[in-house]
Amino acid sequence: MKVPMRWLNDLVETGLSPEELANRLTLAGLEAERIERTGDAWDKVYVGEVMSVTPHPDADRLVLADVAAGAHRLTVVTGAPNIAAGQKVALALAGARLIDGYSEELKYKTLKPGTIRGVRSEGKVCSEKELGLSNEHEGILVLDPAAPAGMPLSEWLGDTVIEFEITPNLVHAFSVRGIAREAGAITHESVKALNTVDLAELASERDDLIRIDAPDLCRRYVGVVIDGVKVAPSPDWLAQRLTAAGVRPISNIVDVTNYVMLEVGQPLHAFDLNDVRGGRIIVRRAHEGERMETLDHVERTFNNEALLITDGEGPVGVAGVMGGVNSEISDATTALLLEAANFDMLSVRHTARALKLRTEASTRFERGLDPNLAGEAAARATRLILDLCPGATVRGWQDVYPKPVQPRTLAMPLAKIERVLGMAVAPEIVLDVLARLEFAPELDGAHETLTVQVPTWRPDVTIAEDIVEEVARMVGYDKLPETLITGATPVAERDPVHGFERRARTILVGAGMFEARSYVTEAVETLTLFGSCERVGFAHPIPLERLVKLVNPIQAERDRLRPTLIPALVAAAAENLKHERSLRLFEIAHVYLGTEPDHLPDEPSTLGLLLAGDREPFSRFHPRSGAADQLDYFDAKGVIDELLQRLGVTGTSWAKAMHPALHPGRTAAISIGDASVGVLGELRPALAEHAGIEDARVVVAELDLRALLEHAATTSTQVPVYRYLPVEQDFAIVVDADRPAAEVEAALLAGAGPLVTGAALFDVFTGEQIGAGKKSLAYRLTFTAPDRALTDAELEKVRKKIEKTLAKQVSGSLRA
Repeated sequence: MKVPMRWLNDLVETGLSPEELANRLTLAGLEAERIERTGDAWDKVYVGEVMSVTPHPDADRLVLADVAAGAHRLTVVTGAPNIAAGQKVALALAGARLIDGYSEELKYKTLKPGTIRGVRSEGKVCSEKELGLSNEHEGILVLDPAAPAGMPLSEWLGDTVIEFEITPNLVHAFSVRGIAREAGAITHESVKALNTVDLAELASERDDLIRIDAPDLCRRYVGVVIDGVKVAPSPDWLAQRLTAAGVRPISNIVDVTNYVMLEVGQPLHAFDLNDVRGGRIIVRRAHEGERMETLDHVERTFNNEALLITDGEGPVGVAGVMGGVNSEISDATTALLLEAANFDMLSVRHTARALKLRTEASTRFERGLDPNLAGEAAARATRLILDLCPGATVRGWQDVYPKPVQPRTLAMPLAKIERVLGMAVAPEIVLDVLARLEFAPELDGAHETLTVQVPTWRPDVTIAEDIVEEVARMVGYDKLPETLITGATPVAERDPVHGFERRARTILVGAGMFEARSYVTEAVETLTLFGSCERVGFAHPIPLERLVKLVNPIQAERDRLRPTLIPALVAAAAENLKHERSLRLFEIAHVYLGTEPDHLPDEPSTLGLLLAGDREPFSRFHPRSGAADQLDYFDAKGVIDELLQRLGVTGTSWAKAMHPALHPGRTAAISIGDASVGVLGELRPALAEHAGIEDARVVVAELDLRALLEHAATTSTQVPVYRYLPVEQDFAIVVDADRPAAEVEAALLAGAGPLVTGAALFDVFTGEQIGAGKKSLAYRLTFTAPDRALTDAELEKVRKKIEKTLAKQVSGSLRA
């Protein structure tokens, strides 16, 4: 927020330089980000008076202006269309550095005398752009007639602006008066009262002007009807202050509403009364699908949670956000209805985010304003409008405020201040500090209990510790004692889940995978695409109604905490496959599973995997030519097998499974005993295409890392080093086509006995050679004996035992 020093000094006289004031306020908790000075570069620029204007003798579009500025009187050649005799203007002499008004970039030029069409021009009358005040360059800057000719322009128009970073909890300081209160408190100066009117003395209060149909969203609404207004440009003082504060002047009426908002922190809005059908205001919730064009000329559609300002026939404004174009102030406006209201902070925030429309008004309402500000702001704005429009009168007003907010009483032990701060603060200092902050402090007779009346504009002060903080920041944080922490350093306890995740990351990166990071929220529509209308999720399927819904999502359409990592990985793959031929992604993160209502969700650590594209992405000799060259189910299974082995997870089994998002013949459930720990499968082609992935298989997997940790080995696995060379033999086993490979491998290892030290499936074959309904699984077994070299005779005995075990357990036979 930008605070011009001239404006601030009108409210409180601190006697401090801008730098010192900014430093003092920063130490008091209001961070001053920067100090800007308007006019420091205006050397050799003065307030000038146009004595006469005559046509140029040799140019139709140029004139000769005789301009006097104290001891300086020059003839200036200019083409400004708005120059006229008697005006006060900004006169730049030779040597002045001005912004080039004809350059789109910021470029400075040093003014030099010159001859234009045969007439010598000794200076220049400046536009706002040339002085750096705005981008306006169509005409010259015309100053207030009261500006004294000959005065340096920096003294008349220059200002110093301090920009503050106002945190959301400090809404009381989100105005010039709010900063003035803080400045007055730290300098022991009082803040001047604003010039307002008493509406009751100007007109009678009406009872038919305002109706609030949603009192839970609108705590107060003040409406003032003013007749006889004349819309015109704002006077210089008003336009200059708004410009210095970063707000573009528009017209006197609109500028007054913006001025009062910046001054006291209460947003206002002015409706053209002739466009308010029925001449009254109704505050209500929007009808689902109701539409209105806002002042930015965008047609908005509202849901039934939005709060609208209506005139009985339709909306004329979005409460706390922006008015409607159908009732905006125009040059033809002669009567207006001034609004000063207090709207629910959460309602305004939801509406602004849903509409993707943030304004100065919504920014203030979202922080929670004091309802008592509305009456004062309406009286202040009415005073300014009556001053700027001498013929205007107040015809009527109404203040609907059913439950007025009163100051809150807080009591606390005085000793708590020393206990919290670690230093003693004298009772008289505590009383002085809190009195300067308008807390009306009182001490009991024994000086044991401190009681304060918290002003209604301080919603951030709710507990005793807040009072202690107020005392600390006014006394000075630099006064707090510096004390080093003493005592023994606690022993660090490593989180086993975190360590398990780190090991998994290292293994997956070593397997050629790349880690992804995704948002924790998803849209319901996206989740149902990867599940069903009843259940969603992969490793942790849950009913749809148990999805955790955010009350205040960053993106309105993504309002559910994710129960799975797969949709986000698929979305990332769709973007990356536009410029990559192969993709291997994984993500280790928490998912969120709803439990009981009003209970925190379960957040298991979960691993998501995705493989898609070419198996050999860098080989020019193997272009993408079909599914045979692409990453598939077995590539992903190999990664998972390697991961489980290195993590020391044993006893896993794989079984055919079904999932709505996965290919029915290429999906497996991963289990350890009776516990499911994950799922692996190929995404349905239609779903992959819907996600934007074409001509590529997409294999996904999701594993419950928390469950895997429970079954992982607690000690490092020792890899034996055998003295004798191993022997490898291949076994082609014919079984029924629907026989799971895991059962075949288990039978194979059971028959092989203790001599087998490794097994790998390297081929699957189906065809007429082995008969219909059959498949051939080719395994390579590694045999090793710790104390001898294996002989052919020993291996032949093992082979016969394998053949018998296969026939008995899986009805399999060895191919010749």
